[in-house]
Amino acid sequence: MRIQELNACLVLSYQGRLLLLKRGNDLWEFPGGGVEWGENPADAAIRETKEETGLTAGNVTFFMITSAVYEKDGNDKHSVYIVYKGEARGTDVVLSGEHTEFRWVMPHEAKYMKLALNAEPVLEAL
Repeated sequence: MRIQELNACLVLSYQGRLLLLKRGNDLWEFPGGGVEWGENPADAAIRETKEETGLTAGNVTFFMITSAVYEKDGNDKHSVYIVYKGEARGTDVVLSGEHTEFRWVMPHEAKYMKLALNAEPVLEAL
């Protein structure tokens, strides 16, 4: 089956560092997730960030759009990502069950991490 989905994510920074979250598959990504029906993508990015990290974001602005095609659970997926940048109002991360670890890293450090398909082009564009 072919599935297409719309996602929003947030490149969250604090004093020059970026927040990356680690999934159970050992890939690192930015906070984000699916845009709900009728939801503004910027609001989705802020909501998902709050749900996944407990952090509130400020100064959220549009950054870029990217996409990835991959296989998941026997399906072909095309995921479109609307990416925003924002500033964290604090650094006390409280992870949801979706991620196993978090790190605040300098952008050059993130290049050495095993990134998810949705994070690779974002990091290259920073």
